Amino acid sequence: MREGAFILLCSFGIYLLIALITYHDGDSAWSHSGMSNDIRNSAGKTGAWFSDVLFSLFGYMAYLFPAALGISGLFIYRDLPQKTESNPLIWSVRLLGLLVALAASCGLIALHISMLPSLPMSTGGLLGAAVKAVTVTYMNPVGSTVILLALLLSGVTLFTGMSWLLFLELIGHHTLVMLGKLTKYLPGIVKKGSEQMSQIKLPALPDFSAINLGGRSSKQSPADFEDVAFEPEESSMKSSSKDSLDSFIDEDDVFSEPLPSLRPKAKKQTQAAVPASAPLALKKPRVVVKPKAVVEEEEVLPSITARPKRRPKQDEEHALPDLSLLEMPEKSARQGFSSQQRQDLSRLVETRLMEFGVDAKVVGVLPGPVITRFELDLAAGIKVNKITGLAKDLARSLSVVSVRVVEVIPGKSVVGLEIPNPNRELVRLKEVLEDSCYQDAESPITLALGKDIAGRPVAVDLAKMPHLLVAGTTGSGKSVGVNAMLLSILYKASPEDVRLIMIDPKMLELAVYDNIPHLLTPVVTDMKDAANALRWCVAEMERRYQLMAAIGVRNLTGYNQKVVAAAKEGQPLLDPFWQPMPGDKPEPLEKLPYIVVVVDEFADMMMVVGKKVEELIARIAQKARAAGIHLILATQRPSVDVITGLIKANIPTRIAFQVSSRIDSRTIIDQSGAEQLLGHGDMLYLPPGVGIPHRIHGAFVSDDEVHKVTKELRKLGQPAYIESVIQSSPSSTTSASDGELDELYDQALAIVTESRKASISLVQRRLKIGYNRAARLIEQMESEGVVSSVLSNGTREVLAPAPIERG
Repeated sequence: MREGAFILLCSFGIYLLIALITYHDGDSAWSHSGMSNDIRNSAGKTGAWFSDVLFSLFGYMAYLFPAALGISGLFIYRDLPQKTESNPLIWSVRLLGLLVALAASCGLIALHISMLPSLPMSTGGLLGAAVKAVTVTYMNPVGSTVILLALLLSGVTLFTGMSWLLFLELIGHHTLVMLGKLTKYLPGIVKKGSEQMSQIKLPALPDFSAINLGGRSSKQSPADFEDVAFEPEESSMKSSSKDSLDSFIDEDDVFSEPLPSLRPKAKKQTQAAVPASAPLALKKPRVVVKPKAVVEEEEVLPSITARPKRRPKQDEEHALPDLSLLEMPEKSARQGFSSQQRQDLSRLVETRLMEFGVDAKVVGVLPGPVITRFELDLAAGIKVNKITGLAKDLARSLSVVSVRVVEVIPGKSVVGLEIPNPNRELVRLKEVLEDSCYQDAESPITLALGKDIAGRPVAVDLAKMPHLLVAGTTGSGKSVGVNAMLLSILYKASPEDVRLIMIDPKMLELAVYDNIPHLLTPVVTDMKDAANALRWCVAEMERRYQLMAAIGVRNLTGYNQKVVAAAKEGQPLLDPFWQPMPGDKPEPLEKLPYIVVVVDEFADMMMVVGKKVEELIARIAQKARAAGIHLILATQRPSVDVITGLIKANIPTRIAFQVSSRIDSRTIIDQSGAEQLLGHGDMLYLPPGVGIPHRIHGAFVSDDEVHKVTKELRKLGQPAYIESVIQSSPSSTTSASDGELDELYDQALAIVTESRKASISLVQRRLKIGYNRAARLIEQMESEGVVSSVLSNGTREVLAPAPIERG
C-alpha cells in the first residue's frame, strides 16, 4: 500500500515536471486561448492546463510542486510504519509549512525578479504579486526581504523537519576539515617548491644565492616537526568539531553508553585511540620518533588495562574462577529508538497526553538498553496522580506493552514516563562483573544486579543492606537473578571469606551448587533441616557477639582485622572461652567468614515449618548484621501471610520483579509499580533508607554458565561441611522429654500405634481434648522417636511398631 502510494506520487510529480519544463505561452489553456489547436506541451493538453494554472498562480515556484509530491511519497513510504506520521496533527503542520514556504518564496521572486514575457503572470504568480503588494506597503523592500526569508526558512523546517542549525554545523565541520587538509598539505607543496628552487643556479650571485638557499633548506628541514606538531592540533580540531556536532544532533545519546569515562575500560579506549593517529605519522617515512613512542605506549598499556581485572589475593588452593567461563555479550546494533524516532515519539506522547486533558512537554529523553525514559514538564495545576491513572491508556494509545510513570525523580522537577524499547538488549552477567563498580568493590559479598535504565552496570554491597528480600511471579526472572547474585559472590570471595547455606524446598533451583567449597552444609531440601540451619545461625550469631565483645570490636570486619594483625605480629589472640583441660593448650582465634543464607522459595518453608522460622528469621535480621550473617530470601508468592509485617520491618532492602497485581507490588516495596514491569529480569530495587525504587534490568546467566562455574569450583577445592548445622540442638530435642509427660500420653501413644496414623485431629477426637494439647502430645511422640517429623505432604510416619496383641 505504501509502495503503491510512493510510486503514484512520484510518477505524477515527474509528469508535472515535464509539463512545466515544456510550457509554451501559445498553447490554449487556462489564462488565454491559443491561435491554433496545436499543443506544443510534451505532456499534452492536460499538461498544458496544469502548467498554465501553476505558472499563473505561483510563477517560477510552480517547480516546487513536483518536488513536494516526491518528498510526500518518500514520507509515506518511510515514516508510516513508525505509527507517528499517521497523526493528523503532524500532517497538518507539514501542510502549513508547505503553504508558508510557498507564499514566502513567491513573494521573494516577485520582489526581486522582473517580469518575463514567457510567463502568463508575474514571476511569483498571482500569490507572489499579492504578497509583494502587502509587504512592500508596510515594510518596504528591505524589511519585506528579511521577513519573507525568515518565513521561507521556517516553512521549510516545518515541512521537511530539516534543522538549519544542523545544516550550518555541517558546513562548518566540513570547512574545518578542508582547511585542516589544506594546511596539512601546504607545507609539503612549499617544500617541494623550495627543493626545485634549490636546483636552479643563479649566475649573477652564485655564492650569495647558495648561502641563502642553503639557509632556507636548513630552516625547512624541521618541516617534519611542523607536520607532527600540527597533526595533533588537527585531530583535536576534528574530534572537537565532531563532538560538538554529535552533541547537537542528540544530547541524550550520551546516556546510551555506560559512561566510559567512569570505567577502567577507558584505558583501553586510550590504547585504541593511539594507533588511530599513528598512520598519520607513518605516512611520512622521515618521522621516526612518533612510531617508537606509540610502540612504547602500547607495551606499557597492557599492565594498566589488566588492573581492573585484579582479584583479591588468595591462596592457590582456593583460586577464583576465571571470567572466561561466562559468555560474552552479543555485539549487535543498538536496539533502542533512533534519534528521529525519539523525537517523533516525544511529539506523540505530548499529543496523547493533550487528548486526555494533560498539558505536558517532553524536556528530556534518557535512552537505555530495555526502556527509554521521557521526562515530562507538567503545566501549572496538573497533578501527578492524573498521569499515573493514565498509564494503561497511554500504553494502549502508544501501542506498547506497558508504560510506567515515575512520579518523583530525585533532583528534578519532572515526571518520568518509561516506555519499552522495540527490541530489548540482553544484559550479560560478564558485562557487570568486568565493570569497575564490581571490580573495585572491596566487599566479598558484592552482588551484581544488572544495568540501570541508562545502561550503567549496577553492583551493590550485601553487607550494607544487610538482608535482601526478593519476590516475583513465575517467569519474571527471579531465579536467574538469584543465580547472578550467587555467582557474583563466588567470583569475588574464597571459602575463607564467605560461606553459604542454601535452602531449596523445590530441590531443583540450587542443586547445581552442591559440593562447592563455599558451602557449610549440603543444599538443604528438608524443611526440618532448614529450621535447624536457621537455629544454628542464631547460635553462631550469639557466639560471634560474645567473641567480639571479649576482644573489644564492634563488627566482623574489625574482628578479622584485629585477629590478622595479631597473627602477623607473632602474638595470636587466644580463645577467651576456652575451658582448660589437662594437657590442652588454648587455641588461637582465626578469621571468621561471612555467612550468607539463601532461601529459594520462602513461602514453602513458611507453610511447612510456620511460626518457628518466622521468629528465627526475625532474630537473624535484627541482630546478625554486625556478626556477618546475611539473608537472601526469595519467593514467588508475595502475599501478606508469607511476607509478614515482622519480616518486612527487619528487611528494608527489597527487590520486586514483575508481579500480577498492584497489591502484590505494595506487599513487596510498599508502593505500586512492579505490576508494570516487563518481566525477564526487569526489577525494582529498593535500597535501605530510600523511599524511591530504582529500575534495574537484571543480568542474565544461563544454566550452562552456572554449571561451568560450579564445575570449576569443585576442581579448585572440596567443601568442609559442619555437621551440626542441620542437626537438632540438644535443647530443642530434650525440651519435651525433660518436663513431665502428659497423663494422657500413654493413651495417645496407643491410639497412634494401633491406627498407624499420627494425626493431631485423630488424637483430639479420641481423647476429647483441645487442639493444642493434642499437638503437644504428637510433639512429645516425635521427640521420643515414635513418629517422624512432618513430611513434604504434611503427614507424619509412625516409626514405632504396633502393639502385640495378647490372645
